[in-house]
Amino acid sequence: MISISEAFENLSLGSIADWERFFLGLALFLIGFFLLRILARLFVRSIARGFRDQSRELLRKAIVYIGTLLLLVSILNATGVSVAGLLGAAGVVGIAIGIASQTSLSNIISGLFLVSERFVEIGDVVRVGEHTGIVYAIDLLSIKIRSFDNQLLRIPNQSLIEQTITNITRFPIRRLEFLVTVPHRQSLEASMEALREAGNQCQLVMEEPEPIVIVREQTPNGWLIMLGVWFERQNFVSVRNAVSIGVQDVFARRGLKIQSALVQVEQGEISKAPRNL
Repeated sequence: MISISEAFENLSLGSIADWERFFLGLALFLIGFFLLRILARLFVRSIARGFRDQSRELLRKAIVYIGTLLLLVSILNATGVSVAGLLGAAGVVGIAIGIASQTSLSNIISGLFLVSERFVEIGDVVRVGEHTGIVYAIDLLSIKIRSFDNQLLRIPNQSLIEQTITNITRFPIRRLEFLVTVPHRQSLEASMEALREAGNQCQLVMEEPEPIVIVREQTPNGWLIMLGVWFERQNFVSVRNAVSIGVQDVFARRGLKIQSALVQVEQGEISKAPRNL
């Protein structure tokens, strides 16, 4: 097997010509890498118009990685470095790295499953465990989520496969249910009218289907009333905030009381877990 020292025996830097060849190879690599990134982006845009954002990004990265490897091999050959010797030495190192990188391999496989499953896309609002935010990037090793307090969270793909993921904005039309408990002695009609006003005054709430107000049940703490509003998924955060503020303002203006309140998200007829309002 050719050693690493033997691989570089033809690349001596003792003369001006050798230095010129070295810097020429370095310049060609940097220029080639820059052009490769541009060509990869143009290539993906031209042939992958129907692909999803994360599929296009993964394809672009694969082209860049493979192209960079081929570019590096070509430049090493041109500068007199024995690529066969490097590959032989890299084979031994690669075995050691492979044993130590089983977790990374598991994350890559899990990432391929996530992409093929098409459960989440870049821009979706998701909830993973205790974390909720917008999908910022989907890579081979991890998924990156930008939380609503502007923090970037990195979650390994393997852990995503092993736990429940809630895609809050998967469907184009969604419904938010605001569950409000009012005192027993408070007028039900006045409370329902206040909720209806809070839903109608939000401009992002859809007119069809119109907001609905239903008395759910009588609880030990009071009457449980539901306000349901429909909206487009990209307006999830804005609608939730606007209607929540609207409910509080309308009840305060009318002198009505709220014992407790919850909000839950629905996709069609599938109800999600309630969260504090």
